[in-house]
Amino acid sequence: MKKDKFKTDVIFLIEKPEGNLKCDIFAFFPNEYHNKILEPEMFVCYAHIGQHSSCHIDYANKCKKAKPKQYSDLKYELESIGYNLNIVNEF
Repeated sequence: MKKDKFKTDVIFLIEKPEGNLKCDIFAFFPNEYHNKILEPEMFVCYAHIGQHSSCHIDYANKCKKAKPKQYSDLKYELESIGYNLNIVNEF
C-alpha cells in the first residue's frame, strides 16, 4: 500500500493483563479523536486483532509504554497499510 505523506503520531502501549491473559500491545493515536464532539475523551487505537477501534484516555493512561522490541510487529503492520508513523512518548 502507498505510504501516507502525513506523519501520524503514535504511542505503543501494553494492556495490563487480567487473570492469566497475556499482555497485548496496541497503538494509541493521541491526536486522532474517535468522535471529538460526542466522545471527546475517546481516541483512535489499533491492535493486531480488531484493528481500528477507540480507546478512552483514562484507559490509555493506565497502560505502560511498550519497548521497540515489543511493538516492532505492530509497527510493521501499520506501515504496511500505509501509515507514516511518528513515535512519540507522551499524550
